[in-house]
Amino acid sequence: MSDDPESGGIWGDESPLTQQLKGYQVRPGQIQMSEWIREALAGRQTRVIEAGTGIGKTFAYLVPILTMGERVLISTATLALQDQLMVKDLPFLQRALGVKRDVVLLKGRERYLCRYRFFQAEQDLWYDGRGALGRVRHWVDQTRSGDLSECAALPANPELIGRITATGDTCLGQECPEFRTCYVVKARRAAMDAEVVVINHHLLFADLALREEGFGELLPGADGVVMDEAHHVAEVAAQFFGRTVSSRQIALLIRDVRAEREAAGGADHRDLIQAAELVDRASRTLRGHLPDGERRIAWNAKTDEAGVFLAQRAALSDALDSLAAGLRGVADRTPGLAQLLRRTQHLHDHLARWGEEASHTGEVHWLQTTRTGVVMHTTPLEVGEQLREFRMQRQCAWIFTSATLAVGRDFSRFLKDVGLDEEIPCLQLPSPFDYHRQALMYVPEALPAPDAPDYEVRYLAEVRQALEWSGGRAFLLFTSHRALRHAAEALSDLQFPLLVQGEAPPARLLERFQEIGHAVLLGAASFWAGVDVRGDALQLVAIDRLPFASPDDPVLQARINAARARGGNPFQECQLPTAVIAMRQGAGRLIRDANDRGVLLVGDRRLIHRSYGRAFMSSLPDMPVTRKSHEVAAFFSRLRSEEQRADAVIGD
Repeated sequence: MSDDPESGGIWGDESPLTQQLKGYQVRPGQIQMSEWIREALAGRQTRVIEAGTGIGKTFAYLVPILTMGERVLISTATLALQDQLMVKDLPFLQRALGVKRDVVLLKGRERYLCRYRFFQAEQDLWYDGRGALGRVRHWVDQTRSGDLSECAALPANPELIGRITATGDTCLGQECPEFRTCYVVKARRAAMDAEVVVINHHLLFADLALREEGFGELLPGADGVVMDEAHHVAEVAAQFFGRTVSSRQIALLIRDVRAEREAAGGADHRDLIQAAELVDRASRTLRGHLPDGERRIAWNAKTDEAGVFLAQRAALSDALDSLAAGLRGVADRTPGLAQLLRRTQHLHDHLARWGEEASHTGEVHWLQTTRTGVVMHTTPLEVGEQLREFRMQRQCAWIFTSATLAVGRDFSRFLKDVGLDEEIPCLQLPSPFDYHRQALMYVPEALPAPDAPDYEVRYLAEVRQALEWSGGRAFLLFTSHRALRHAAEALSDLQFPLLVQGEAPPARLLERFQEIGHAVLLGAASFWAGVDVRGDALQLVAIDRLPFASPDDPVLQARINAARARGGNPFQECQLPTAVIAMRQGAGRLIRDANDRGVLLVGDRRLIHRSYGRAFMSSLPDMPVTRKSHEVAAFFSRLRSEEQRADAVIGD
């Protein structure tokens, strides 16, 4: 191998880097990925790389970034990966490679103290959280970063945190009297001067909007952008480019009107409060006309129920109009009042456009109900063209990477979703793990179809038996919260400790799972991806059904209708690719290390009996497949014997 630090030579057995990596083994896929990224950065090219579990993709892109000295933005979908990059990978690699780069983690506005809103809350005599503010005050006087994660005195109180932070809606921008000392401004300036910036996907898209708020842009000076966890990009972009009007936005507006009321003074003060109370009542009435509970509801303007809802929406729109009229008369008194006027007008305009029958054909209107509120969504059906324009405005290298991008060997769905041409170079690097030795897939032959009346009982009986063989040590992954709740109740008498999503924060559940060593964790969406448990604590992953999204989901419904209208195949275009990627994510929880062993139990016979099952099978790691329970018992028996022999050697 070459000794060039920007080529495979840096990964050689005698290199400073590999000497410091305990138990490191040369991975050709990692070297190839690193070379591809070096070439992309040097040539300002766009490339797509799927790196299977165990390739070491973060090191593969960090090494060329650090050794070439390019200015690069690294965008992630999760806080866990940001923490891994900032706390572990970047510090280690800089030491090992003998390089020093200016690295900055840029967080969203809501993670920094807003001095203007903190001082406003302190002066609000009606605010019942002023005692907690007093405990935070010493930190406010001392902090240089304003990063709330550094404030030990800050209670985990969402209401308090919301009072002392700003959002895109509530930030005053350059009009803020605290702009010169703003922590967000300081953080962005540091990021603009840094060589490596770690951010998240939403913040990257928001960089467009920030130009208008006086915060500057990060992208124009970047040589490259690495989008890690890129399978989330289209989903995050749809949220960012969509629009919402929610009960929470209304409630926060009313709260801030009350906080600013003293600045209005006199009769204007009373009129504003009365107008705000009218908005509050109209918002509550609107929620009262919708079904109870948490639901996602497709919008159909032609129904009788829609007519009632539109009438209540019009009443809320009128109330916002009255509040805007009151704010218009006092907006010149403070920047806060001026900004409240803009927020009120913004909500009024979005509300007025929401739900109209003649909506843009590329969008879908839908409702999301929570326990106490409602969110009115307008979601684009496709964001590829917007992402293409976003990318073309910035002539730098663009690298999209994840462990799960393709369906089989086909990247076309991902390329379309993120606005990339089919000619873009795509590299697929399989996992280096020995799945034939390490894993076994079990699809029980005795199980009925998932829609059979007795399916759930019989599936959980299979799970119980597998848990006896594995000794617990299991993730039970479900495609719905309803199935998870039923399973938690049915399995409550297990001899193994049961950890159930929702009973504690996900991070705490994972911590307990690894501490116990033989626990059974039941999870839904949160545990299908981004969870890394290595070693003997996890030896069984059970998936109840193929993870097709509910056809009742309003956004999926709209995409299916759009595909059908243009003569396409909705199942092949909309439903199957998403389910395959989700299945790959869930199955990927099992083998995280070259020493891991375990069984993947899939309780859905469609994987074998339906023609589309081949799309799933060709996308999963190449491991042995059995329909026979005795082969699963034999697998775990061999595993226990090997563990006992290993323990005996250690004991000697």
